[in-house]
Amino acid sequence: MVLVIDNYDSFTYNLVQYLGEFGQKVEVRRNDTITLDEIAAMKPDHIVISPGPGTPDDAGISVDLIKRFHQEIPIFGVCLGHQAIGQAFGGKIIRAKFVMHGKVSAIEHNQRGVFHNLPSPLTATRYHSLIVQEPLPDCLEVTARGGEAAEVMGLHHKEYPVVGVQFHPESILTEYGHEMLHNFLQLKGSGQPDVVAVSSPEPKADTPPPIIMPIKTAINKVMSGESLSFEEAEEVMSQIMAGEATPSQIGAYLMALRMKGETVEEITGSARAMRRAAVQVKPNTPPEELVDVVGTGGDGVGTFNISTTTAFVVAGTGQKVAKHGNRAASSKSGSADVLAALGVNLDLKPEQVAAAIDEVGIGFLFAVKHHPAMKHAIGPRRELGVRTVFNILGPLTNPANAKSLAVGVYDGRLTEPLAKVLGELGNKSAFVYHGHGGLDELTTTGPNQVSRLKDGQVTTETLDPAELGFAKASIDDLLGGTAEQNAEITRAILSGQETGPRRDVVLLNAAAALVAAEKADSLEAGIKLASESIDSGAAMDVLQRFVAFTQNVGKAD
Repeated sequence: MVLVIDNYDSFTYNLVQYLGEFGQKVEVRRNDTITLDEIAAMKPDHIVISPGPGTPDDAGISVDLIKRFHQEIPIFGVCLGHQAIGQAFGGKIIRAKFVMHGKVSAIEHNQRGVFHNLPSPLTATRYHSLIVQEPLPDCLEVTARGGEAAEVMGLHHKEYPVVGVQFHPESILTEYGHEMLHNFLQLKGSGQPDVVAVSSPEPKADTPPPIIMPIKTAINKVMSGESLSFEEAEEVMSQIMAGEATPSQIGAYLMALRMKGETVEEITGSARAMRRAAVQVKPNTPPEELVDVVGTGGDGVGTFNISTTTAFVVAGTGQKVAKHGNRAASSKSGSADVLAALGVNLDLKPEQVAAAIDEVGIGFLFAVKHHPAMKHAIGPRRELGVRTVFNILGPLTNPANAKSLAVGVYDGRLTEPLAKVLGELGNKSAFVYHGHGGLDELTTTGPNQVSRLKDGQVTTETLDPAELGFAKASIDDLLGGTAEQNAEITRAILSGQETGPRRDVVLLNAAAALVAAEKADSLEAGIKLASESIDSGAAMDVLQRFVAFTQNVGKAD
């Protein structure tokens, strides 16, 4: 069995997938949800420590794990995991000379350990701003170098089967990534040497070169009507997030995509890059137990804040909510605006947001604070003044990596593609819907188009609220106003004072979120749970506790 320590990074999914292709049983645990004794009890044959944000100090149990098990169990550290190995044996982690975000480099290596039987140099993808400082501790040896500064790209322990690589073998742009993981799986514990003969296949002479897609090349390709691959779109978005594209290039690229129409691969690659650039929120609650209720916005209808109100109803059932949102774009009141009007302090640190999720049952992930790299696209987006791929990326890039989602979209043509994108990104369950009358919410005004992601499959159908017992509402029944006016509507619904169409539409949206989170096994059961959340006072209690929590931690700072 291979134990993968997930340092809250989307690339972990690729590592797990690669290991699974070798027929390995893989167990994944977040870096702060397992103890050393629990690891010992699991008796893994190998341990992989994933990439992740921050420094080894932010990697939870990773450094202590290496110190305890390095003599017994083969350990492979990737990117942050590699740095954790360096730190565990007394090395220092410093800023790299060059910041690398989705860049490829030629890697020279010693053809030992994970590099056994592989050509040197090989090309690998790098996402890092830190490195292990030289000279390394005496017990570690450099196995690979790369880049203009010939920085340490690989290391291993001289006595025990502990190896690390600074680059990403699980990236599709890295040559021989599968072979590296295969070589690692041949390493033996209990002090066996890490130079082993393995049965990995001989390198193929005709291996294609890695895909490199400068944004100028991407613009020309898309303008000619061609679509980008997943990897190409990820590379271009990485350039945008890193500030390596000019405003003119960003604007041209966004418009070219808009005119051609974004594909599932292009949206997936873009979301992947944006997720990696986000400031992560790491609650103790596993992402598999989190749900987000979110919309793209931009429907132009002007309803009250349905998804934000829904989030408190969902949290009132005991389901943990990681609510991702922002200020208003096209309406008078976005989720951040109405929360501020309700008394919520939006100026929280990531660890405080995580604590709110764990302690209160809901946290608000304010997009402007968690996606600072978006600053590079703000100007071009504002000047274009039209919808772009960024309008649909927000709901796909939850900084807490919530695995269950209820997502509203402004265009019915997006429900199925976005459900497929969520599946590609590793989300386990989701509803993606477009409401009657153009809403980016489920609505009781008429039939809704719903695409359901479950067990890797996407199905699309029409959801008629009348079949669930809801009276037909009009759009006027659901209209809101300013942030302050919408805050009063939210209070009235959560307190049980509002019993008409506004309550109905919240119950319907809450039911979808509860089914997505597998808290309810049907919409009917979800409606019942949501009703109980309001009628018992639980939903209002969550709001009051959330306001108090955010204000108190703000004062503590």
